[in-house]
Amino acid sequence: MEVYWEPQKAAFCGVHAVNNLIQGPLYSEWDFSQVALALTEEERKLMAAQGTDSKDYLVFMAKDSTHVDESGNFSIEVIKKAITNMNLEITSLNHPKMKKAKQEPHKEIAFICNHASHWLTIRKIAGVWYNLNSLLNNGPHTIGETYLGAFLQQLALDKYSIFVIRGRLPDPLQEKGNGMRIAVSKISTKGTKGIDMGFKGEGKGKGNGGGTGAAKSDLERALALSRQDQGSHVSEDDMLKRALEMSMA
Repeated sequence: MEVYWEPQKAAFCGVHAVNNLIQGPLYSEWDFSQVALALTEEERKLMAAQGTDSKDYLVFMAKDSTHVDESGNFSIEVIKKAITNMNLEITSLNHPKMKKAKQEPHKEIAFICNHASHWLTIRKIAGVWYNLNSLLNNGPHTIGETYLGAFLQQLALDKYSIFVIRGRLPDPLQEKGNGMRIAVSKISTKGTKGIDMGFKGEGKGKGNGGGTGAAKSDLERALALSRQDQGSHVSEDDMLKRALEMSMA
């Protein structure tokens, strides 16, 4: 079995995140550009209906597209449209109807996360969770089911917006495209280190959201304290739960 993963190219992390989500090169930068143009045209028509001589319409027409910048960063509306075009739902984890997802994230199928201009995907494949962040220096790694909630909590502390993906994910595409197909046996299993994974290796590129050292160190200190307090006979799962409680206190 293999996992599809696209490493970072220019500022196209939105394209990589969606392709990593669907496990294949369905979208290209050109495809996303067409989505951005279509959204801009829809907005133009709505504004034109209110009068083509209005100040708002004239200002809108004078501006470049708000859905893609010169570096190739696409707006959240483009990402959402690309996902919903596949009959998938994308909803903020903070939405009231996502309360269950926040409590039991391991029962979901995927998450897509955004901070500043960077997008990344976390997805379950054949029962195993993978961090498919395109900026990872060493490629994707697994996230233990027990640590998934802590990992998402760390992303939230680092100011990431987290979205829940629901629906039937399409079958993986066989084309390689700009990505890599990696045998699962070669993918790193990081255990508790997965909590703050990637924040060491995400220092490259625009808008990667680097992470807050204070939040990470708080959790690390809590983990260390929980080991001291609970001794060597406590499981790592119990230590992590205790550490999270201490870090949030």
